[in-house]
Amino acid sequence: MSPRPPKRKPGGQPGNSNAVRHGLYSKHLDADGRATFEQALDIGPADLSHEIAICRERLDRWVDADSSNLDLLARMVNALARLAATHFHLNASDHDRLTEAMHNVLADIESTLGKGG
Repeated sequence: MSPRPPKRKPGGQPGNSNAVRHGLYSKHLDADGRATFEQALDIGPADLSHEIAICRERLDRWVDADSSNLDLLARMVNALARLAATHFHLNASDHDRLTEAMHNVLADIESTLGKGG
C-alpha cells in the first residue's frame, strides 16, 4: 500500500501560477524586470519619455558596439523619431518644443555617429 499524498488546501496550491496577472511577460522577465514592468503600469499612457530615453540609450550603446549595419541604424532612428512625434501628439505640446526635441535627437545621433567613424 502506497502512502497517501498530503491533504490539499482549497484554492491555488503553493507554486502554481494561475493567479499571475501578466503571465505572458512573467516567462521572459526576471525579478528586476517584473518590478520595472509593474512600475511602468503606473505611468500614464501618454508619457513616452521613458521609452524615448531607453531608445536613445540603446541606439548609443549599439553604435558604440557596431555601427556598420546602416539598415538597423535607420530603423532605430526611425523608431526614435516616431516615438518623439507620438509623444508630441499625445501631449499636445507646442510646435517649438517638438522642433527642439527633434533637433536634440538628431544632434545626439550625429554626435554618436561621429564616435563610430
